[in-house]
Amino acid sequence: MSSPANDPSNDPSPAAQPRETHPATEGAAADPLREHFQALLPLLQQEWPEIAREHWEATRGSLAELVQLITSQTSQTRTVIRAQLLELVNHMERMRETPKEWDKVLRPLEERLDTLLNELRRDLRPRLKRSIQQQPLLSLSVAVLAGLVAGLLLGGSRRQP
Repeated sequence: MSSPANDPSNDPSPAAQPRETHPATEGAAADPLREHFQALLPLLQQEWPEIAREHWEATRGSLAELVQLITSQTSQTRTVIRAQLLELVNHMERMRETPKEWDKVLRPLEERLDTLLNELRRDLRPRLKRSIQQQPLLSLSVAVLAGLVAGLLLGGSRRQP
């Protein structure tokens, strides 16, 4: 036996139902939903493909109107729909925060890498320059050999069958 909450015969038509308005929850939940509505629209359409895009857009991202629309088209309860919508909003906000978190982690690493590269340039360049000046023939041979190997690896065979 189905529960009264899931029984669509107990629900009046969507136009006859009063709109849910809870000032304590509506203000907190509707703003993020409206803010993310355009990004959420493809996810909503994927989750509930039986609802036409025009109906989604007519809600203008209002949580109460979205809950009303989905419950009128499906057999899910308002509580389940509201929880799903709020979870989608939370997911979108987590996705927004991810770049900031990565930035906090990567910035010190980038600064450390810059410092190490500067030290390497400062210390290695004079040693290489001195070595090249002392043994120019060996340095030239190493450069030619490195170019030949790189050319073979990157160029491949130019023979045609």
